[in-house]
Amino acid sequence: MASTRAAASARPRPEVDVGGVIWTVVKYATAIMIVLVTALPLVWMLMTSFKVEADIFRTPPVILFPPTTQAWQRTIFDNDQFLRYFANSALVSVSVTFLTVSASSLAAYALARYDFAGSRLLALGILSARLVPGATMIIPYFVLFRWLRLIDTIPGLTLAYVGFSLPFACWLMYGFFLEIPGDVEDSARVDGCSDLQTFWHVSLPLTLPGLGTTAILVFIGAWNEFLFSLVLAGREAKTLPVYLASSVTEHYVRWGDLFAVAAVMIVPMVLLTILVQKSLVRGLTAGAVKG
Repeated sequence: MASTRAAASARPRPEVDVGGVIWTVVKYATAIMIVLVTALPLVWMLMTSFKVEADIFRTPPVILFPPTTQAWQRTIFDNDQFLRYFANSALVSVSVTFLTVSASSLAAYALARYDFAGSRLLALGILSARLVPGATMIIPYFVLFRWLRLIDTIPGLTLAYVGFSLPFACWLMYGFFLEIPGDVEDSARVDGCSDLQTFWHVSLPLTLPGLGTTAILVFIGAWNEFLFSLVLAGREAKTLPVYLASSVTEHYVRWGDLFAVAAVMIVPMVLLTILVQKSLVRGLTAGAVKG
């Protein structure tokens, strides 16, 4: 018995990697801080939407308060127009995402795979179009759409968003198509596939993470777009960002109403991001291109 205890005490104890423990603690502490800093504005926005006006402006800020749904009732549940504006935003965003991703995929594939005269110049031109501020295009769009009778219509707003989103989406997809080895497509052509079949059955499935990333970014841009909707849409085609801005009046801001609508606007984007989180991460990390 004594010999067993002596042998056990004689065994070397495992050394603790102090540096590794400290590094782990620092990593987790940093992650927690980032989450808190990121989530705090969202939590505060949601809390404010359930406060009465007196609690919103109280100093110091009130953490514990009797909640009220007055702002939600006034702007969402008892407002007959809210569902129309929500439906307008959803219809425009989904349509813009589908049209933009479809067109940008075809254009980006052509630029990445076919070396024709002026292809590089065309690619740079597409990128340059994305650098033009949207405010400079408002008046030309307004004049053109008034002539085409597309003011205050869902198709007109959709076309405007597509025109603004297409250069960005095309440049993103261009990088993803460059990452595909050309030997894969050559093998498909040897097997008898046409260029369109190669694109549809080989290249496009290999860029699904990038396709999902592009779709999410385009959807978020269309869902949150304010300036084009403010100028090109009236009562019939108004979207949620413009409805949200109606809480800001000339004399005061209805903070409860504003935060209630903002909380509803965030929900679709959060759900979409959670559903495609893995594809989004893979697409963002696969976007780097060589040359």
